This record gives sequence, structure tokens and C-alpha cells, in this order.
Amino acid sequence: MSISVTLSFRWPMGHRILGLEGEGSKCRNIHGHNWTADVELPNDDGELEFGEVKRALGDWIEGVLDHGFLVEDSDPFRAYLMEHELKHYTIVGPPTTEAVCELLAHQCHRLLHVSPLKVHVLEGYRNAATWYQDVTLKGFR
Repeated sequence: MSISVTLSFRWPMGHRILGLEGEGSKCRNIHGHNWTADVELPNDDGELEFGEVKRALGDWIEGVLDHGFLVEDSDPFRAYLMEHELKHYTIVGPPTTEAVCELLAHQCHRLLHVSPLKVHVLEGYRNAATWYQDVTLKGFR
């Protein structure tokens, strides 16, 4: 028997994706979404508590991402965010929905010492991406 638990998190956050052309070019502009993440964690032994996950991952999301800006390390706008001490989190590569999935998977591993089975992220109300456990985690901090 395999048992898992799923927790949902919601937060507003801004981003932009440089270099997009065509239909996606509007995403080069600074904009924001209401994000939703469903994080599925293994819990075969029943020892993982909802409250522990909510505190660890929920507090991280609230402290780092909530009402902040997810920015690519090479984005010139990052200097403005830093200069004006605006809440932001820097990642390597474009701040896509897929990158948010992987970032949350990495934070689960870092904060809870558990690799999630699945992380599903909804950007706004239309675009979604899903990270699965068999995908290698990159070096987020």
C-alpha cells in the first residue's frame, strides 16, 4: 500500500520572461499572477504531519515568494529590485511555471528532507505545469 498527502498553497507573485517572441511576447513585460501549488508527498509510514509541511513550506512561500518578484539572474531588472530593496527571489534561468515547480520540489527536499512525488503549479487560472519525482532536482538554493 502506498499513501501520499497533498497540500495546497496560494500566493500572489510577479515575474517576467525575457526573450519570448510571438504569442508569448507579452510575458516579457513585468506582470503577476495568483499562483497555486499542490504538493504531493509520500507518507507510507504516516509520520508526515500536515502542520509540519504547512509551517515549513508555507512559511518559506510566504517569506520568500508571496507578494514578491521571481527574477532571472541575468535580468537587468534585478538590479532595480536590489537597489530599492524590493522583495524578490533570483533563479538561474527563466522564471517559468516549470521553474516554480522545480523550485518548490527542491524546497520540499531542503526543508522537509522529503522529495515530493509531484508538484503541480497553476499560474493564474489557465497555465499549469507538473514536476514528477523522477526528474532530477537542479541546484536551487
